[in-house]
Formats: sequence, C-alpha cells, structure tokens
Amino acid sequence: MEQWLPRGYNIADDNRIKRVFSQDDSWQIYLTNRDNYVLAVTADLYRLWIEEYSLPEKIFSKLDLGYFIFCGTNTYLVSSLKSGPYPENGGQVEAFSLAFNTAARLYPNADLQNAVYIEEYSLLLPTEFNLPESNNAIAYGKWLTGGINIPVTSIKRISQIASWLNKDFLYNSVKLAGFDVEPIEYDDNSALVTETKTETVAPMAPPTDSVCNGQFSLIGRPDLEQFFNDNIIDIVTNREAYARMGINFPGATILYGPPGCGKTYAIDRLAEFLGWQRFDIDSSNIASSYIHDTPKKISEVFNSAIKAAPSILVIDEMEAFLMDRNSSGPGTHHIEEVAEFLRRIPEAISKGVLIFAMTNMLDSIDPAILRRGRFDHIIEVKMASKEELTALFSAKLSELPTEDDVIAEDLAVKLDKHPLSDVAFVLREAGRLAVKKKLDKISKECFDEAVNALPKETEDKHIGF
Repeated sequence: MEQWLPRGYNIADDNRIKRVFSQDDSWQIYLTNRDNYVLAVTADLYRLWIEEYSLPEKIFSKLDLGYFIFCGTNTYLVSSLKSGPYPENGGQVEAFSLAFNTAARLYPNADLQNAVYIEEYSLLLPTEFNLPESNNAIAYGKWLTGGINIPVTSIKRISQIASWLNKDFLYNSVKLAGFDVEPIEYDDNSALVTETKTETVAPMAPPTDSVCNGQFSLIGRPDLEQFFNDNIIDIVTNREAYARMGINFPGATILYGPPGCGKTYAIDRLAEFLGWQRFDIDSSNIASSYIHDTPKKISEVFNSAIKAAPSILVIDEMEAFLMDRNSSGPGTHHIEEVAEFLRRIPEAISKGVLIFAMTNMLDSIDPAILRRGRFDHIIEVKMASKEELTALFSAKLSELPTEDDVIAEDLAVKLDKHPLSDVAFVLREAGRLAVKKKLDKISKECFDEAVNALPKETEDKHIGF
C-alpha cells in the first residue's frame, strides 16, 4: 500500500514522519523522528468515528493531503490490535484493559479485532461495525501476545507467551478488561496447574487464520523471503486448507552457508514476524562433559518448546551435535546425542514446533538427519549479492537522516562479498561518527570512514595488550 504521508513530512514543530509502522485500507500508523506515533485516517473513517462513537474532534487535525491525523506525545502508543505496535510493559497493558472494557460495553456490535487504540486518550476505536458476531477474546489475546490468535480466556497459554508479565498482574488485567477467568494457581514449584473455566486451545494448534498482518518481508534476500512465505507462513496462516491435503505443519529446515551470510538474521526476522516463543540449542548451553548429560539437556529444550507450541526451536551449529556417527571416535557419547535428535524432531514437528538448524559444514552431518521426514528443506544461503545489498541499504537508509549524496548502490559496491554483519557495523559506525561530528545528517564521509574501518580480508587485527 502507498505510504500516505511521505518520509520527512513535518507534522508540527519539526516532528517529522520517519516510517510507516502498520496500515490498513482506511488508516496508517507512523513513527516520527521523535519516536512519537502518528495515526492518519481517511475522511470516511473519521466521519464514522465522529458520528457513531462521539470521537472528540479536537484531538485530530485535517491535512491538506486529505487525511485526518492524530499525533501522540511522549511515546504513548497508537496501536492496531491486529498489527501493533504491541505492549512493552504492564502500565500499557493495564491502560489498554480499561479502554477495552469500555469499548466492548459501549459498542457490542463492533469487531474489536480490527480496532485502533489511542493510549493517550484511552480510546479504542473500531473500524468494522454492525457485525453479527465478534470475538473480543481473540482481539485482546492477539494484542497481548504480539499477533498470535489465542483467546485471552486461555490464560495459561497467554501467560506462557507473555512471560514478561507477572502472572497475577496478567490475571488482574484480563479481569479488568471484562473477561471471566479463574485465578492462575501454582503448585509448590510455582508451575501453572489450572486452566481457565472457558475455552482452551490444543497444545499444538497454530492459529487457523492470519498469524500477523501482511506479507513477511526479508529485505535484500528475496529468494529466502519467498521460501519462508510459501513453505512456512502460508501453511501456518491457512492451516485448515492445508490440513485437508494432509499437511498439518511446516517441516523442519536446514539453512547452510558460510559464516556471516545471514542465516541467523533470517530466522530472527521470521521469529519476530510470527511472534512465537523461541528456544535455542547450541553448544554454549547444551554441551556437557558429564555422561548422558547432553542428551538430557537436549530433551529438556524439546519438552519446553513442545509445551509452548506453537513455537520455534533453532539448532545452531548443528554439526556440533549431529556429525556423522561413522566419523565419531570410539568411547564417545555422540551416538546417543544423534539418536535423541532423531527421536525428538518428528515428535516436535507433529506438536507444532517449527524447527530450524544452521550449519556451514553440511557434508559432515549424519545422513539419517538429512533424510526427508526430519528436515524436509535444505536451503543454501549464499553471501548477499550487490543487488541484494543495494535493496538492504536502500531500506535502512530510508529510516535514517542522510545527506543526498549517500547512495545505496555505492555502499553495496564497497561491501560486495562482505558478510551482512559488516552492513550492520557500517550503519552503526556511520551514525556514531555523525553524532561525534555534531552533524544533523549522516554524510558520505561518515560512511566512507565506516567502510574503511572494516578489516581487510588479509588483515589480522589485534586489539589489546
């Protein structure tokens, strides 16, 4: 969708549009250079809010562009319930609960799943009206969990996903929003032991409709973006249709390629998009010198991921655990570790765990692991091309104040054959240099200095004593 307010548009007092955060046909939410949120709505939606919901007219202003806008202050949230921004602290949740309760009582025929929330004025404004039925429990749960279709009445699952909230505070907030739920009880080990007295969700069930708003985007890696959209997100968001064809959940995926090619970055962005809880298996938190201890820790991570399903489990540097058993020396317990993965991977997939593994040593992986049924997809991730780097720089530069002579294509040429981590370094270092030089915008010279600060391929740079 076209961005209605262009980047750099001055709302007032040098409060300028930075980027669009979320959008729909009749509204768009922006972030400004002062980290304030701006809501722009069409004239038709604005009139509907005035007529049907007694919206105070003075909090919106009319633009010459034809839209009505509200500009928040002091980083108060302006949020879409279906696409964020989502809450980051208990204060935001408590304020939202009060607004939600008020809107649900005043507008019983409105669908709050597509509502827009203005925290500064405790307003929850629906965008769809006079519907035969609506599911307010899903609307609240989706906002609280960052986009996952779980009714808030399934408070045990909500507490597992929104683990950053104190459980008693969560219960009180859900009650404050107007939902009838039972208190969360604990056993002696502080584990949850009761569910709500209303509907529950099966442990493995990913949501049946859209997990998040819009298409997943992986800027600069179009092939990997397409793979994720076709083979993971489409299956998750259209679960019922795929289930009729015998496909219940996406299969496991291996991403292999040289260090710095963007494997971890791609999975991080996908996890961010889905909003599912993530679990990691890597040598730093799993490997042990004690007999049988490593397989036990592996099993514990799988159990946690299954309990929190739908979830994501990432096996980093899989060659550390899944090397060919024929190549391991006598007297090791490596065979036991491989056997644990062989047993748990299909089980976890069947219960709603999305599994990724990463390696730069694919040839050394045990053949039993690589066969279909455990890892259905083996995807090579190469270093970004100049075209992909150009797309990445173009997107990142659009979010930063830069001089006109800073050209994405020029930066892409300079960083050709560099890992993506170097792109992140150059962007950060150029910004740091601009601040040190007291510049309002990042100059071409700042970027040149940042690129020159990268070690050359043959350079062995040591810092220290």
